[in-house]
Amino acid sequence: MHFSQVSAEFADKFFELVDSVTNIAVTAHVSPDSDSIASVLSVYEILTTKYPEKNIRIIYSAEPQDHLRVFQNHDKIEFVPDIADHLDQTELLLMLDGGQYSRFSIYPEKLHRIPYTICIDHHPSPISDFSLSLVVPSSSSCAQLVYLALCGDLTISPRLAEVFLLGILGDTGNFNYLKPNQTEILTIAKKMIEIANVEIQEFQSRYQSIPKRAFELVKELMKNTVFSTSPKWPDYQYSFIDKEVIDTGEFSDSEISEACGIYLSHFLRTVKGFTWGFVITPRSLGECSISARSLPRSVSVRDLMERTGLGGGHDRAAGGTFKKTDKDVEVSTSITWLIKWLGDHDPVLS
Repeated sequence: MHFSQVSAEFADKFFELVDSVTNIAVTAHVSPDSDSIASVLSVYEILTTKYPEKNIRIIYSAEPQDHLRVFQNHDKIEFVPDIADHLDQTELLLMLDGGQYSRFSIYPEKLHRIPYTICIDHHPSPISDFSLSLVVPSSSSCAQLVYLALCGDLTISPRLAEVFLLGILGDTGNFNYLKPNQTEILTIAKKMIEIANVEIQEFQSRYQSIPKRAFELVKELMKNTVFSTSPKWPDYQYSFIDKEVIDTGEFSDSEISEACGIYLSHFLRTVKGFTWGFVITPRSLGECSISARSLPRSVSVRDLMERTGLGGGHDRAAGGTFKKTDKDVEVSTSITWLIKWLGDHDPVLS
């Protein structure tokens, strides 16, 4: 059953499914970000409070996100190479901040074998079939949906309020990405700030300091930055990290993701005349990851990710994966392929 708006009926169906099982796993998309982490941590807190007798796990296809250890229940997260290999006894899989099975595992067909699945998401991309789903693209974050849909009369503790703030501030870019129809989140954020009794700058300083190793990769991204023009597409900026750099420095996927996040938020879309762009980086499983960003009235990077078959996301921020086949994916090959694709297709602007 699918819901496109938060409602009491969705909450009833959600808790009916939870009531009917014993072994539950909570997960979110690969390459975790602040909103996905906040979503799984908040759902875990809600469920363990309501159902202390059930076996509830948090599990991720990812490397540990050490900078987020300050948040409640982070120590309960199982980080594994792929969740599909660790769900044998799972009766219900809660899938957050993503609407396609392929966003959670490189073996999506295995996830279909789990008896019950629930999706809560706010991306406008087409969704897979779930036992129950709530997808509201107008929501500014998945954490917001979790709060509105599941908290009900639950008393929000200061630590849980901090978790919700993590997701809200992360996916709104400290409210920089808000649209006129998303201002409800400001009221929710006000409530969380008051419950947590925090100042935003001090709060974010706990988890947003830049490790020196990630800074080394940011420098590499700056060095490799390319400004490009295209007959059909708005001028764009892109960068990359060569696999040799990763191997030499023995950088982890989480360090690469952290460096990409810094580059994307501080240097992409900020150069005059270059309104969108992307970053491509190698990952430990032999794949390449792509993250894309754009300004309003420029390229819909969500449409780009969907039409290329690489992934999905939002119009302003999206991502995907160049999948490994019989051999590792090369960064240079991925860039060449995407640039050729751009030359063969027209953009969708939004």
